[in-house]
Amino acid sequence: MSAPVMEAVKARTLVTPAFFERLCLRVAKTNDLDRETAEAITEQALAYLATSAQKPVGAPTLYMSADVDPAWHEFMTYTRQYDAFFESHGWPKVHHNPCDGYGGAVYPPAAEVLPLTVAAIQAAGYLVVPELWKAGVDCEDTCGDDGGGGNPLPTCEHSI
Repeated sequence: MSAPVMEAVKARTLVTPAFFERLCLRVAKTNDLDRETAEAITEQALAYLATSAQKPVGAPTLYMSADVDPAWHEFMTYTRQYDAFFESHGWPKVHHNPCDGYGGAVYPPAAEVLPLTVAAIQAAGYLVVPELWKAGVDCEDTCGDDGGGGNPLPTCEHSI
C-alpha cells in the first residue's frame, strides 16, 4: 500500500479572496508588473510568511527572494490585514526591520540559502514557484531574514 500523496496548498487561501485580489492589484501597480506576475509573487510571499511564522526553533534562517520581496513590502502597508494574517492563524507576527547595510553586514549567496527556504516552504505544504526563488537575497535595503530564532546579521531584524 502506498502513502497518500498530499497536494501543495496555494498560499492565497490564507487570506480572503477579496483581500488577495486587492493586494495583487497593489503589487502590480506599485511595481509595474503584469497581473499574473503580481499574483505569483504575492502567493509566494504569503507562503514565505506562513512558513517563517511557523518555523521551529533552531531551524535554519529563511531568506526572502528579491523577486518575491515586493509583495511582502506591499502586504505590510495594509497594517490591519498584515496583523490579522498572523493573529487569525495563531502565528507570531513576522516583523520587518531591514538592514541598511551599515556595519559591513553581508548576506550569504542566494544559491546557498534560497534552496533551504524553498525546501522549508514545500515542507510546510505550500506550492512553490521555483523560478521566483533564484534572485539574490538583497532587495536593495537588504531585507530577508525571518528572524525566527537567531538573527544572522547584527544590525538587521525580521523577527517574530
